[in-house]
Amino acid sequence: MVKLGIIGLGHMGTYHASVSTSISNMELTCIADPNIKNLAKIKSAKVVKTQNYQEWIDYVDAVIIAVPTSLHFEIAKECLLRKKHVLLEKPLTRTLEQAQELFNIAKENNVSLHVGHVERFNGAVQELRKIVNNPYLIECHRLGPFTARPQKDSVVLDLMIHDLDIILSLIDSPLKTFNAVGTSIKTNTGDIAIVQLKFENGAVANIVSSRVSQIKHRSMSVHQKGCVLQLDYTAQDISIHSNITDSVKVSNKQLKYKQEGTIKRLFVYKDNPLRVEVENFIKCIRSGKRNLKPEQDMKALGLAIEIENLLLGKKPVKAVDRINHISKNETSDTPTN
Repeated sequence: MVKLGIIGLGHMGTYHASVSTSISNMELTCIADPNIKNLAKIKSAKVVKTQNYQEWIDYVDAVIIAVPTSLHFEIAKECLLRKKHVLLEKPLTRTLEQAQELFNIAKENNVSLHVGHVERFNGAVQELRKIVNNPYLIECHRLGPFTARPQKDSVVLDLMIHDLDIILSLIDSPLKTFNAVGTSIKTNTGDIAIVQLKFENGAVANIVSSRVSQIKHRSMSVHQKGCVLQLDYTAQDISIHSNITDSVKVSNKQLKYKQEGTIKRLFVYKDNPLRVEVENFIKCIRSGKRNLKPEQDMKALGLAIEIENLLLGKKPVKAVDRINHISKNETSDTPTN
């Protein structure tokens, strides 16, 4: 039985605590948050509740860290040095140097370090990976209304990093160039970002992210030879559009466009992606597969940081080379789902 502690009971920490109750072979034993009101969210008398995680860190096997990004490195480093398995919410850290140090510590202490890229565990994304074949265009839209929770990260590190992570795993080619535009509406860190990526094999990606929209919409369209794959993250659905033809009819009164084609809907086993993510974390602990994936995690982080710097007016210096040459780590394992 894996004894689990959660550090941070804010927006994501509360979700983690909720899904942890339905996972076998683990027990939520301790929680910590400096805000007493957050601790009160957990009603179980069996869970130890403190304002400082250091009071119980030696009594758990693993921790989920869901605190502000500025505290990620400090807390994760201490937990890893104490040989605790760590699931750290995204973004991993504020710098690549800090991220690399955490992975090095995890490897030296033979413990897991997972990053909270929950969309990797979305059922539709899992199925999409099986049918993607050399895409030449990917379009992503991740829009949502503004929330009152602290927004100390830009929309790139807060939302877009999910799409960057998926795109980098689907396009098997080094990045060639990227550009970005954005603006701030509710915060001073950036609330809207539009990014274009071009890869050396000619593939391109266009990503639109907003946390100040009046609708919640999260989708991805993958264009490849013979078909277009449309993914709805929220509904966990995939539709395959193929044999598409376009015709135009001109009359005296109006111009009409007609599009025909075949639409297939792929069966997707739907589950709570966050629950699957935590379950995968526990499985890796119990199996001994540490699932350290520094290359994948650091490429997404590195690109997000460079995009954020560009939006802030900081000219990236050899940013593409830096992202493409993030070294592979020999401890990488295949995720267990």
